[in-house]
Amino acid sequence: MTTQLIRILRLSTGVTVAVAVSYGYAWMLFFITPIITFIFLVMPVWIGGKMAVQLLLRLGFSLLVGIVIAEFFLQYPLLCIPLYGVLFFYIYYHDTPAAPPMAVLFMTLAITMIPIMSFSGIAMAHVVAFYLLVNMGLGLVFAWLFHNLLPDSLAAYSETCTPSTKPIPPAVEEAERVRLALVSTVVALSAVLLFFAFNLAQHALAMIYICFMAGTPTTNASLVVMKANATATCIGGIAIIIAFNLLVAVPAYPFLIALVFLYSLLFTGKIYSGSASAAAFSSGFTTFLVLLGSSTGVDKLATTNFYVRITQVLFAGIFTLAALVVIERFSRPRTWSLQKLYKKLLAGTLGK
Repeated sequence: MTTQLIRILRLSTGVTVAVAVSYGYAWMLFFITPIITFIFLVMPVWIGGKMAVQLLLRLGFSLLVGIVIAEFFLQYPLLCIPLYGVLFFYIYYHDTPAAPPMAVLFMTLAITMIPIMSFSGIAMAHVVAFYLLVNMGLGLVFAWLFHNLLPDSLAAYSETCTPSTKPIPPAVEEAERVRLALVSTVVALSAVLLFFAFNLAQHALAMIYICFMAGTPTTNASLVVMKANATATCIGGIAIIIAFNLLVAVPAYPFLIALVFLYSLLFTGKIYSGSASAAAFSSGFTTFLVLLGSSTGVDKLATTNFYVRITQVLFAGIFTLAALVVIERFSRPRTWSLQKLYKKLLAGTLGK
C-alpha cells in the first residue's frame, strides 16, 4: 500500500464518518464538522494536540469578542468600525508560520459571523457561537482519530503525493508586513461595512470568504488566482447539484453516506494525483461540503440556495480582487498603464 493510497483512504473515510455522525444526529450547524475534518485531514500529518488546543482557544476568544461586539458595539458604528479595523489588523499581522493553521479563517469567521447573526436576535448569536466551537472541537477530534488510525507509516513504501508543495516564503520585512496587514484590513473592513450596512445576513458566506481571502493580498491579487477560485467553485457547485438531484430521487440516509463516500474518493483521488488541478479539487471539495448542508435540509428552495451560494463565492473572489487592486495601487503610488496592470494581474505580481 502506497502513501498516496493511505492518504486517499484516510481523507475519504474520515470525511464520510464525520458526515455520517454529524448528519445523523443533525445538531445545530452540524455540516461544519465534516468541513473542519477535511481541512485538517488533507494535511499530511496531524497538527498536534498543543496546536489544536491553541486553535480552539483562539476561536473561543474570537467568538467571545464577536459576542461583545454584538451586544455592546454594533449599535454604535463610530465605535464598531475602528474596533473592527484594530481586530482585523491584529489577526492579519500575526498570521505567521508559528500561528496555528487556518487561524485567520476561524478568527475572522468568529468576529464577523456572530455580530451579523445577532440581527436575528442576540440569543441566536450566543447559540451560534456555542455550536461553532462545538463543531470545531468535533472536527479536530475526527481529524486526530483518522490521522492515528491511518498514518502514513502504514504505507509499504513512500512516494510523493502531496497536492502541491509550496516553497517556504521568504521572510518579509517589518515595514512590508505592516503594509500588507493594512491592505488586508482595509479590504476586510470594506466588506464588513457593506454587509452590515445593508443587513445582508443571508449572504454572510460571501463576507467570510472576502475576509479570509483578504488575508493573503500578495497571492489573491491575481487573475490567475481568481480563475482558480472560480474553477474550484464550479467544480464543487456542479458536484453538489448532481448530488442534490440524486438525493431527491433517493432521499435515504444510507444513500447519503454512500454518495458522500463516492464523492470523497473521486475528489481525494484528484487531490493526491499530483496534477496541476489538485488544488482546485481541494477547494472544490470544500465548496461541496459547504453546500451539502443545504441539500439535506427541509427547505424546498434548496436548489435556489445552491446557485445563490455559488454566486456568493464568485462575488467574494471578484470583490477581493478588485479591492486589492485598488488598495495596492494607492498603497504603492506609481504610474501604471492599463497594459502593465493587466500583465501584473495575470502574472500574480501585483505587489511587486
